[in-house]
Amino acid sequence: MGGIFLLIGILLSVLSRWLEFEGNSTLGDVMLFPAIFFMAMAFLCSFPYFKDWWDDRSTRKKAFLFVIFAAVAILCLQAAFWFVVWRDQWLGLLFVIPFLACAGFIARLFK
Repeated sequence: MGGIFLLIGILLSVLSRWLEFEGNSTLGDVMLFPAIFFMAMAFLCSFPYFKDWWDDRSTRKKAFLFVIFAAVAILCLQAAFWFVVWRDQWLGLLFVIPFLACAGFIARLFK
């Protein structure tokens, strides 16, 4: 599963770069969101405990929730930095709130 996520992430990253070189820098910037998302999913799926959770039917729901909350947290943090750093809009810091909420849910999964 992680290999497929990594392949998709690399392809989207290359597409993003190509769009930026072709003059469509805004679309190229936005394409980085799914690219980083898939690369992060490949990273998360490579953890040994995630593989153990996914292989065991009794903990598969826990693994699925871990990936969903981690994905939302990654996208929220990425959006916050994108708005604050590249778009110079400080309201992007509001995306830190759902990031912290997802991090809290992930922490509760480990208890």
